[in-house]
Amino acid sequence: DNRAFQSIMADELTPVIKLGQPVQYCPMLECRLPFEYCKYGPCPGKCDAWVATNLPDLYAELKGQGDDAKGESKKQKSKDRGKASKKAGKTASEKQVKIYQFQRSKRKFITAIIGLDAFGLDLKQSAKKMSKQFACSSSVVKCTPPPNEIHVQGDVKFDVADFILNKLKIPKELIFFLEGKKKKKTPAFAN
Repeated sequence: DNRAFQSIMADELTPVIKLGQPVQYCPMLECRLPFEYCKYGPCPGKCDAWVATNLPDLYAELKGQGDDAKGESKKQKSKDRGKASKKAGKTASEKQVKIYQFQRSKRKFITAIIGLDAFGLDLKQSAKKMSKQFACSSSVVKCTPPPNEIHVQGDVKFDVADFILNKLKIPKELIFFLEGKKKKKTPAFAN
C-alpha cells in the first residue's frame, strides 16, 4: 500500500528532460559561429550577406533581435554611431606615433609604442624587426581602445624613435615622446 503510493509519487516527481534546439552554424570559413553570434565574428558583413541570400527567414528573425530588443535607447545608438564615425575618420594630422616607457621592476623598463597601425604597418612584423634590431623581446599588446601597442623590453626610447624614423619611414614631425606622470607630449626630434 505504502510502496504503491511511493511509486506514484516518484513518477510525478521525475523531471521531464527537454532536448535543446539544433544549432545552425555559419558556413563562412572565417567565421564558423552560430548565426546569432556572427555579428561579433571576424566577418559580420559577409555573414549577413550570405544569410540574407540563402536563409531570408532567419535573416529577418536575426534583424528583429537587434539592439531595440536589448533595450538600448535611440539616443544611446546615435551616441555610439557618433563615436564610431569619429574613430573611423582619422586624418593625417591625427596620425601620430607616441613612445613612452614605464618601469617593470627596479632597473627594468618597457618601452611602449602607440599609433603604428594608423600608418598601415603590420604590428607583428614591426615588433619582430624591433626585436632583431635591439636584441630584445618585443610583443604586440592588444588594448581595449583600438590603438594597439608594441612593447619592447629595455630602455630603448631614443633608439626606437630613430628606428621608426629611418626604417619604418614615418616623418619625424609625427613622432612624439610621452613623459612624466601626466604623459606630457614632446616632439622626439627637435626641428
